[in-house]
Amino acid sequence: MQAQFSSYTLAEIFRDLYLGESSGVLHLAREDVEKRVYFDRGMILYAESSLPDEDLGPRLVHEGKISSGALAEARRNISESKDLGQALINRGLIGTEALRHTVRYVVERVVESLFQWPGGSARFSEGWLVQEIFEGDIVSTFEFIIRGISGMTGFEPIQDALKGTKGRVAFSDPAPLPLERLTLSASHGFVLSRVDGSSSVREILSVLPPDNEDEACRFLYGLLVLGVLQLDPPLADGPFKVTSLLRTHADSVATETHQEKLITQAYEAMQGQSAYELLGVGADAGREEIEAAYAEAKEKFSRDSILPRIRERFRSELSVIESRLVEAYLRLTQVEGPKAAPLASEGPAEDEVRGDDLLVRVELDKTRTKRKLEEAVQIAQNYYQKARRYMREGDFHNAIQYGKLAISYHDTDARFFFMIADCQVRNPEARWQRMAEQNYLRAAELDPWNPDYLINLGRFYKKRGLKLRARKQFEQALKIAPAHEEAARELESLG
Repeated sequence: MQAQFSSYTLAEIFRDLYLGESSGVLHLAREDVEKRVYFDRGMILYAESSLPDEDLGPRLVHEGKISSGALAEARRNISESKDLGQALINRGLIGTEALRHTVRYVVERVVESLFQWPGGSARFSEGWLVQEIFEGDIVSTFEFIIRGISGMTGFEPIQDALKGTKGRVAFSDPAPLPLERLTLSASHGFVLSRVDGSSSVREILSVLPPDNEDEACRFLYGLLVLGVLQLDPPLADGPFKVTSLLRTHADSVATETHQEKLITQAYEAMQGQSAYELLGVGADAGREEIEAAYAEAKEKFSRDSILPRIRERFRSELSVIESRLVEAYLRLTQVEGPKAAPLASEGPAEDEVRGDDLLVRVELDKTRTKRKLEEAVQIAQNYYQKARRYMREGDFHNAIQYGKLAISYHDTDARFFFMIADCQVRNPEARWQRMAEQNYLRAAELDPWNPDYLINLGRFYKKRGLKLRARKQFEQALKIAPAHEEAARELESLG
């Protein structure tokens, strides 16, 4: 194997050597520095470097474990630097445990420094085994790599990409190593306790203090690369690859940018447009064409089409867009003749809610905010009046649509929910009955001191044979208004 590597792909090289149970030496070079990491069946045994502070011999002298003279003597009797440790043991110049402690330090130092390189060249040569004094260990190998990732340079793009993934984090089955043997910090242990297969990386990180986020994200990344954890659904087939992660994130960012532009342009363009212009149809369009145009426009801004983060960020704009599309559709399909939907240049009809009024956006200025909120309430009231008119005429479909438009501008007025419930309850289908119940409940929640809402909810339950629920509503209505005759009669009728 010979290739270029970056700090992003180094962990995957170590991982692939482990999965392939490879034995040999990995040569890594950058500029005039070369470092070597020795493997036995995929496990890291030893490491050395051309830098003095990453050389086993000087380190042993620095720690006082051998003298400089003993080091010179041992080196005279070896042909390769990797054999130094065995030569020291053979001559009785150092004990095995003392040597292994320093070797571990050197390996950690070399691996950590490699992850701080922005890149370099990598070449793997099979069969370059060190002396038997060194032993391979899965846990140590994983800890070396995770420690390297903890100081990895250029991690920010990976962190952003991980936080943007939608996949849930779960433990791999079977696990590639016993996790209980890893040396974990308190924050690492807490992160693992949050991995239950139902949370994304962002959700796991959200429960941590901001100061711990970077460390925790690097730890999760290391476990994903090493196969201890996995994403569900995975980014691609096979082992976790950072290229797939970054590519997926880049695609997501591009989609977000496109959707931001789409929503902003639509929001701004709707000001002053007529119903025909909003749906992109001509004045002579038939009902079929209008319905198709409305369905296409609605789909473009539907919940399934817009990413959750964009929908949350542009909630108010999407609400306005949806309201304008619904109003345009209703205006063109419920009234005969092109005059029902005047162009912007012709001015608004007498009872039409103007485009300027619909584009409500709360600004930072308090006076402007108050004015806009008042305008939103007034728009909602106008829609509510239209809904009431259609309800009186028996057009319950349009009444519900205008009621929803009213709620989109002012969602704390109990009257809107109550009126929609009164329309929905007339449809005997179970789905409509459930929606009616939810709207009755919402009305009673918003205005808990209105006995009429409770009485109608009680009648709803009574009609369905739910006497205990009905009784509770009538009794609550009488607590609010003890002299309420209708509530008393309804309660008495339950026996």
